[in-house]
Amino acid sequence: MMKKILFIAIACIFFASCKEATEKRPRFIVPSNSKIVQVKLTDTLGTVILAVPDRYDTSFAWIDHSDCGKPCDQQKYRYQPKSLRITKESGFIWLGEPKDSVDRFTISHSGDFSFHKVDTAKDFVRHEHLKSQLASDPSNPSIIFDTIEKINDRYYSIFAMQRSDTNRCEKVLAVTTIKGNLIRFQYDLLTKKTDSVGTNFIKNSLELIRTIQINGGI
Repeated sequence: MMKKILFIAIACIFFASCKEATEKRPRFIVPSNSKIVQVKLTDTLGTVILAVPDRYDTSFAWIDHSDCGKPCDQQKYRYQPKSLRITKESGFIWLGEPKDSVDRFTISHSGDFSFHKVDTAKDFVRHEHLKSQLASDPSNPSIIFDTIEKINDRYYSIFAMQRSDTNRCEKVLAVTTIKGNLIRFQYDLLTKKTDSVGTNFIKNSLELIRTIQINGGI
């Protein structure tokens, strides 16, 4: 009898371990010229697993403090080439974005959040609200594409923005909720170069956005 109980206990541990490994294993095909990274979000928001470009060889995190205090603070996590200037936005002392070269991916969320159930019926309302916010910000390029898409069992509002004048300026933004809190995933490019990175930036960024997998969030 004891042997049978011991066997069942071992089997339960084995299958639990297999389930945990399966949950953490990426459920996507890694795009070419990219690598898998893992970002542990603060508190209990979970862990993000996704692919980013191989050229993003440095990463860092910081709090973007605001004049209005913690409710307006943003926790940010960034990947970019180490060859480009590292900047950390701050509401206290901020000299502005680089004017010539930006190539990066940023995850951001509020520094002060509350947990509550997500009402998915609000996704369409949230999407239109976000679209209006982006369109009304003069620093953003024009929106050329937007949609709501399900990626790895979670809905995202996705926007692609583009402007071509002296510099090529492109952005791809995906927004979802974890435990009712907005989480933003954004690719930014500002360049004078005409190369494959700029030509394919939006297409490749959308492909990478579609690899996002969140474990531990709701």
